[in-house]
Amino acid sequence: NNHFLAEVLNATDSNSGVEELVLWDYIVAYNVTSSQERIRGQLLARFTPLSNSIDQSTNLQRSRSLQETVTTKRKGGLFNSYQTSPLHQGYGTHYATIWVGTPPQRKSVIIDTGSHFTAFPCKGCVGCGEEHHTDKYFDQDASSTFRPLTCKNKRKGPKDCQGSSECVGGKCILSQTYTEGSSWEAFQAVDKLFVGGKQLTRSIDFSRGSPYVADFVFGCQTKETGLFVTQLADGIMGMSAHPATLPQILYEQGRIEHNMFSLCVRRELHVSKQGVEAGRLTFGGIDMRSDTSPMVYARNVAKSGWFTCFVKNIYIREKGGQSAKADGRHQVTQKVIVDLYQMNSGKGVIIDSGTTDTYLHKSVAEPFDEVWRKVTGVAYSNVPLRMSKKDLLLLPTVLVQLTAYEDSPDIANGRNFDSVIGLAADLDPTSPQDVLLAIPATHYMEYSPSKGTYTPRIYFTETQGGVIGSNAMQGHNVLFDWENKRVGFAESSCEYQNDASQSADNGVDCQLGAPSLTVSCSDSADLSGCNNNRNANKAMKGVEVWTRIVQSPGLYQGLTCEQVSASENEASYGGKMDVQCDGRGICREFRDCAITCANAVALGSAGNEPAPGNNAGSCGGGTWSACDYTCSQTRINSVLMNDGKCHEEKALEFTRPCHVQSCGRADPCRVPFVVHAILKMRGVVASRWNKQAEELLSDAFAAAVNWKRKSSELLFEPGDVNVLSSSPWRASDDTMFGETAVVGGDEELGMQFVVEASIFNFNAAVPQYEEHKGASRAATCRESDLRPLAETALQVHKELSRANFIVSLVEAMKKDLNQQIGQGNHVSAFTSIFEAGSNLVQQSKVVTSWTIKTDIKGTPFKGKGRSFDGIFPFVLLIILAGAIAVYVSFRKRRVPLKEKTREPRTKSSKSSTRRHVTRRNRRVSADLNTNDDDLEDLISRNGNKDRQKHPGLDEASIGSLSTYLARTSSR
Repeated sequence: NNHFLAEVLNATDSNSGVEELVLWDYIVAYNVTSSQERIRGQLLARFTPLSNSIDQSTNLQRSRSLQETVTTKRKGGLFNSYQTSPLHQGYGTHYATIWVGTPPQRKSVIIDTGSHFTAFPCKGCVGCGEEHHTDKYFDQDASSTFRPLTCKNKRKGPKDCQGSSECVGGKCILSQTYTEGSSWEAFQAVDKLFVGGKQLTRSIDFSRGSPYVADFVFGCQTKETGLFVTQLADGIMGMSAHPATLPQILYEQGRIEHNMFSLCVRRELHVSKQGVEAGRLTFGGIDMRSDTSPMVYARNVAKSGWFTCFVKNIYIREKGGQSAKADGRHQVTQKVIVDLYQMNSGKGVIIDSGTTDTYLHKSVAEPFDEVWRKVTGVAYSNVPLRMSKKDLLLLPTVLVQLTAYEDSPDIANGRNFDSVIGLAADLDPTSPQDVLLAIPATHYMEYSPSKGTYTPRIYFTETQGGVIGSNAMQGHNVLFDWENKRVGFAESSCEYQNDASQSADNGVDCQLGAPSLTVSCSDSADLSGCNNNRNANKAMKGVEVWTRIVQSPGLYQGLTCEQVSASENEASYGGKMDVQCDGRGICREFRDCAITCANAVALGSAGNEPAPGNNAGSCGGGTWSACDYTCSQTRINSVLMNDGKCHEEKALEFTRPCHVQSCGRADPCRVPFVVHAILKMRGVVASRWNKQAEELLSDAFAAAVNWKRKSSELLFEPGDVNVLSSSPWRASDDTMFGETAVVGGDEELGMQFVVEASIFNFNAAVPQYEEHKGASRAATCRESDLRPLAETALQVHKELSRANFIVSLVEAMKKDLNQQIGQGNHVSAFTSIFEAGSNLVQQSKVVTSWTIKTDIKGTPFKGKGRSFDGIFPFVLLIILAGAIAVYVSFRKRRVPLKEKTREPRTKSSKSSTRRHVTRRNRRVSADLNTNDDDLEDLISRNGNKDRQKHPGLDEASIGSLSTYLARTSSR
């Protein structure tokens, strides 16, 4: 054959809205002067996108889609870039695994939002309990990147040491003492540090700037006493709102996109040095895959130092319940009278994961006991009790109301708040948007397996403020958002899901599928010289084109798809290669090749025929790529040919629009709302779950929601659906949703899914794509654009609540079943539910759904030199004479404290932070060197039921669609 094979490659379908990307012309035999470089140039040119909507450059950064930092009308968005790592159960607290030094050494540290510093024992530590801890002492001599901080004593000028450490003998010495006698001493050092799992899935290359690895200052402990010696974790990691904490350092060093982290903890009854998973820790965003309610936000009223919430009310709900939402009308809720001034005095009420129990102000004890007696008939005490699990579940649930992140100026439609789990709603009609934190008996009653007793662990002992401890945080995904001055709460099972997790040692780099041959060497080589048998062994040069699906675009800290492709080529093939990733979810690799005339003739006659017994999908293709930065994703199909290679079937390459993953989620103007749904489906087999099954569910979910709608009336499209989580559904899981568990808790009933659908704003003004500091520019939009989209989200919820929704979902999957079979998946995960006469459809259901509003509107009220969330105005409006007297008294008492904060620190090796320890509890007291925020204005405002709207707080931002509609319905 003296001619090259001629092909036309159609890279898109008719609905993609993107022009045809590739045109492969006939190359005739007379083109005998084409060199390999010329062939390469022609191939590169032909595979370069022609659409103006896609950048034509080969910049390695172009596949990233981060929100631009320029000023836009909207800020926020969902978080594509974050690190999630497991938490493990300790003695009343939870600890994470960190890796320190080069090469990395494993250490375990208690996660403590009530302290500032990180410290753990180093080699040479005296009596530091190595036999009790999970790991050996840190060997600083074995780390090539370890560096102790050195210093010189100075009377004037800046300190060499950090924080409250002091210069002693040329070292920065830091010490902490606790009132029950525990203490530790350390010298400050800096080394590479990151949070990860118990084991590394791959080696960490610090030389290329690995993601989530920070140069971090910590305390290298030389001495420990008390409970630090016998605790399970090696050390402690302070995670308060302080500049020395790891989240702040990761943010400053550009390792995370947002200055925030979240903790999600649950209680396990046993511990082990090998680690018992009991939650997760997330840096830079929120992992919502196991949440069972929307995240609602309370204001962080402290300017710095602590995460402090304003407690407005406390309630006691009869007959228990795990959720903030009552199970029924039989659960009557009664209010406890709270003195706002005393409850929130001093440092306020801090959220402290390092404190095992919850401690409230002593003034609450008497009114709490009064209501408790009415509900239970007995007095409240902290005496251990014997009771059955049934009696435990019938104990009251304690509800704590926290001031919302934003005030709502319009509560005329306050009834819309009722549908949002975690909001005060009708419990406080004047502040229905306030956060309602549920503390059920299963959390505040601590069980002792050895004694068989339960002990109430809510104490009323504080003389100022209070502590919401780890037991109140259980069963919640708690967001500590320093960036936006808020604390978020979402009810959650707190399961750590390793699949697709963004851990420090996995998931940050782009992930590519197996390559499929699009243009073979024999197709591209100039075979005009193969016109006689004498040239049979002559090697002819060409260029192969391989196509790879982008399975995950990765995170901005990791390797781009081009870099991953080049690295894998160097490791596997060597040789010269060019790569182009066009932003539609595919990458084309151009590799130099050579083929003999004899082989070219042989392959031309038989090599391009399918291998016996193979069909479409036999090479693992047939699934959609990740949604890439051009808001497009591509699907290719490959077939194993007689030459032993997988060849792309070009007629089966399609592209469709999408608005998940890299596209839109981080931009609240493009995706202002996301509908989040939890589904349970009986009979679905988890062991058969794969990518094809996930896509079958995604496409069917879109079809079921759009049931009987015209193409012009679709609420969203298949490319807008993202399956966040898929896991086995066991009978015991039903208790998470307030249902009655089925007998046989470990029985696998089917699968449960967390599905999200993006509501895309087609009116958003999206700038033409261009590279700008490694990020695509954010869109702008109008308020009028969002109201119709909010209505669209409501329509989605109405469809999900249809009695026959699951029936529609299964019917839609059945229609696509032939496609599944055509790809070689003869046995689907859904086979059982498809069977005629099966009642599994009737036993399946949509458990719950909610809408996430991605925009963050919480601009704090700014006064003259003061922020609403910082130091509040000193001059209050005219109030009652009695309140004035209280105010004056309070100001007089605080003056000495404020004067003390202005004084230079006393020269001492002791830290100014003192902590109380009670039965393994670590409770932080106010740091006298941290400026506390005044609470008078909050007390005045929350005591005034007719308070006025504050400027800058005219938009609700609690992630609730009902809130948004309540706020905009009168406009």
